[in-house]
Amino acid sequence: MIPTIRRMCLQSLLAIAVVPSLIAANARPISEAERAAVDHALAYLSGGPDALVQRLSSTSPIRKLGDADAAKEIEVRLGPAANTKWELQTVVPALADKAAVFQIEYPSGVDEAATFELTKEGAEYKIENIRILAEESRQKPIFPPTPAEPEKKSEARFPADTVALALGLAGAAIAAAAPLARRANKGLAKLAISTATISAIGGLAVALVLSDHARIGQKHAPAVAPAAVADTFPRLAALLEIRRSIASGADVGSIAAVATRGPLCRDVAQLWRAQIDLQQMRIDSAKKTLASFPTPSTIPLVEILRGRVALFEQDESASAIAYEHAVSLGPGRDGLWSETAHALLALGYEDRSLRYLERLDRIGTRDADSYYTLAMFRAARNKEEEAEKLLETGWSLRPARRADVIGAQILWSVIRTPEAAKFMNLSEPDESVVTSPATSTRALALPLAATARVSGDYLDIAIADEQLGVPGGACLAPAGSPAVDAATWVRNENEKALHDYDRLLAVAGTAGAFTQPSLRQRITQTAIALAEHNRWPELIRLTDGLSPKSEHIPPLLFFIRATALQRVQRIVEAKQLLTAVASGRALQRRRDASALEELGELLASHDLYDDAVRMLDKAQSIKQSERVEQTVAQIQMNKRLATKYSIYTSGHFEVHYPDDVSPVSAKLIGDILEAEYKRMQVWVPTPEFRPVVVNIVWWHDFKSVLTGNEFTLGMYQGKITVPLAGIPIYPPEIVAILTHELLHAMLAQATNDQAPRWFQEGMAQRVEMVGVMRNAFNMYDDSKLLAFSLLDRVMRESPDPEMIGEGYLMSEAAIRYIEAKYGKAGLVKMIEQFRSGATTEDAIQALSGGTMAEFDRQFRQWGRSEQRVFETPIVARYDNDDELQIRVRNGPAATPAQPTAAAPTEQQRGKLGGGSLYPLKRP
Repeated sequence: MIPTIRRMCLQSLLAIAVVPSLIAANARPISEAERAAVDHALAYLSGGPDALVQRLSSTSPIRKLGDADAAKEIEVRLGPAANTKWELQTVVPALADKAAVFQIEYPSGVDEAATFELTKEGAEYKIENIRILAEESRQKPIFPPTPAEPEKKSEARFPADTVALALGLAGAAIAAAAPLARRANKGLAKLAISTATISAIGGLAVALVLSDHARIGQKHAPAVAPAAVADTFPRLAALLEIRRSIASGADVGSIAAVATRGPLCRDVAQLWRAQIDLQQMRIDSAKKTLASFPTPSTIPLVEILRGRVALFEQDESASAIAYEHAVSLGPGRDGLWSETAHALLALGYEDRSLRYLERLDRIGTRDADSYYTLAMFRAARNKEEEAEKLLETGWSLRPARRADVIGAQILWSVIRTPEAAKFMNLSEPDESVVTSPATSTRALALPLAATARVSGDYLDIAIADEQLGVPGGACLAPAGSPAVDAATWVRNENEKALHDYDRLLAVAGTAGAFTQPSLRQRITQTAIALAEHNRWPELIRLTDGLSPKSEHIPPLLFFIRATALQRVQRIVEAKQLLTAVASGRALQRRRDASALEELGELLASHDLYDDAVRMLDKAQSIKQSERVEQTVAQIQMNKRLATKYSIYTSGHFEVHYPDDVSPVSAKLIGDILEAEYKRMQVWVPTPEFRPVVVNIVWWHDFKSVLTGNEFTLGMYQGKITVPLAGIPIYPPEIVAILTHELLHAMLAQATNDQAPRWFQEGMAQRVEMVGVMRNAFNMYDDSKLLAFSLLDRVMRESPDPEMIGEGYLMSEAAIRYIEAKYGKAGLVKMIEQFRSGATTEDAIQALSGGTMAEFDRQFRQWGRSEQRVFETPIVARYDNDDELQIRVRNGPAATPAQPTAAAPTEQQRGKLGGGSLYPLKRP
């Protein structure tokens, strides 16, 4: 839930001013017709097309074909059931009692939207017809096909809908003329395309606004035209083998033979082949097929594919117009509107995208992600009450992992409200099991082989390798269906994503695969799952062949590929990839400030300073941010540190220091670091430690340029940076700053930079040789003790300083608990686990034999018995110059802890625990 790529896209929208709309935040219940459709879908998944023949209405044109032919017509429309994933979509209210739409994803990644047209016979809803995207729509498009000669504008005044139609016609006509104009005059062509875009989208905006009431709220409008009689029913059975091949991913071969079966079969076969062509990067072939259909077409799949092709080719105007045309053909359903919204967002039409998302709320969509997304928009505009209501609706429909909600950073002020705490408790060790009060109130009888589970109001049904998802469908669950918490659900989904790896490997290397939303989502989910499990070589293979020039590929995939290349020490390739992404137009055209910021930070982490500043400047041009200004200043400062400072080299450290700092001071810092490196081998064994750069800067530069605050006293970003210029003596509280950042460097090398943030910061605080450290258990009541499973996400991504402070204290306490129960050997075992690629959950399981929640409960029990400050009875000191060389040579001597007047103030150590504020970049 709240996938990372969707969250990234949202950031570019947060400054958009839109017309306020009434927030409904109420999902529409499953209608009786939709309930019957779910039952029909289950019958198909378990019994194949023959099972649906018996469920056809007496007036169905398919039934009149006879059982054998009817079964073929059903299968050719729905495809083979094996290994498919179905999900019920939400249609507009006017269709709720007349039709149901299922999004179908085949093993090949090709997608379909099948509409079950329903009619009531007695007490039962039977299937009147089944329609698919490749069939002509019965709904008249807002815009007719482009006329050969555009009509002259009339001087008369027209009603608004006529004006909308005229604008659309003008746009279409100019767009059609653009290729001719391009040959004669490039400037004229550009003007023609721009005018077409403005006219068409403007016309659609007026027309769609005018039609919103009729198409969303009208209760008595006919949903579909009367069914055709049997002798005019569109027969597609000749395409059955082609459909099976496309669904499985097999070569469809030649489709020339189907042309003899009539123009309908020919057209449908061509469109299915175009889907495969697009997936396999045969773009010219797909475009040639689509060009053979009128513009605009009355076939939804034509316009959807045109939108995807244009998106691939970075043609904003053509893609936006095609998607709008597809929407106008109906039937109104949340799946298509969601795809359109995200396509428009990628193309820069942010306000139009947001209007589609708000439409989803108005029709009562049962898709939880829509409410989470809208909650983020409302929170960005400081409308916390609306945001909380939307968040609660999404949570009740399908709860997300609390860590994922924390990761949606814009919600930080909402999730800390008392109202949000009532349904989302951040201190409980376990994820909440959310159950809908409607669960099993309208239960369906499932096929014998089926199993069901619910989460919130979401119903998931599995039949062997087939899956049917029903948002809002908990009411249909059989009594006794298990309720699953969000963490378990996500874990299961990750397992499926990892299992999908081999199948995706065959198609993911072609950029065309990303033009299909369902396949794009599968590849992205698998890549994220691989990254979360530190399976870097497999992630690299999955993303091989992807071009940074491809606009439709989520930027996240390039970012985590660069991380993967870095993890396997292919540093040069990681730099080349990031540089290519930075120089390409794709990311910049998205106007995604968040993605540009992340790219800038990744470039800076590889010392590509100029490219990094350029990306951050582009992010600033989209959305002004003080944080970005600070980051640019940091990068410029780091460039000076790398190129302008003097250098002292010790055995394991390269100390960079400004000209106004004595070389003697630089040597002293190097000697202390060498001694602390020896002392900490018992905590973090690093026998093959690679030299680390240590930047020594003045406190004024550090707080004003590098951090922008007085609480952070050190940084580790692949290099150690500390504000110790001019410090004459080094009592324990000052040495602790060096120790803290040195631990980060040692742990990064010991774990291949795979230790989670909570472990990094907890260990760094634990090894600081100071007399007294704070204990979270005597500072916070239970409601403020963050769940152990949330620590890492809080410390990596939360923008809430108070929450981050709690995370630091809980992390150190967790390290002390592990040490108390398992000894230092337990900490070394955790380090070994992280180096091998284990997640926190894996490492805790290996250490304790239990789950993270069980570990959390035992940790809290220990903590409540240890409600006192943590004390270090003996402290290594470096403020006695006479003994320094002995300690450097032999390791530090231990002396009783004693206070010192040179220690940083409590305010300086601050809420962040005195450690590094820099969040280690993790996918």
